[in-house]
Amino acid sequence: MPVPVFIGDRLTASGFRLAGVRPLLTAPDEALAAFREALKGDAPVLITAPLAECLPANLLDAAVAAAAPPVTVVPVAGDGAMPPDTARRVRHALGVET
Repeated sequence: MPVPVFIGDRLTASGFRLAGVRPLLTAPDEALAAFREALKGDAPVLITAPLAECLPANLLDAAVAAAAPPVTVVPVAGDGAMPPDTARRVRHALGVET
């Protein structure tokens, strides 16, 4: 089974690293390139909410809807902010919800 990939900051990556996830420490200006590279594999992709906001919305929506590889948005450690409602975005991308 492929090792999931985490795209985000150093603090959040430390927790995911303990769970066996491969971290890609990424600055906001590198988020798009890191995300596209991660999508080339077949491992699940996790990206922090702040970095997901740096991506074109249509790219993120398409990646979540395609689920090949599976993509999810996660909060950053210690932030307390909720990630975007991925289920709503998928329903919107599929035309089930406006």
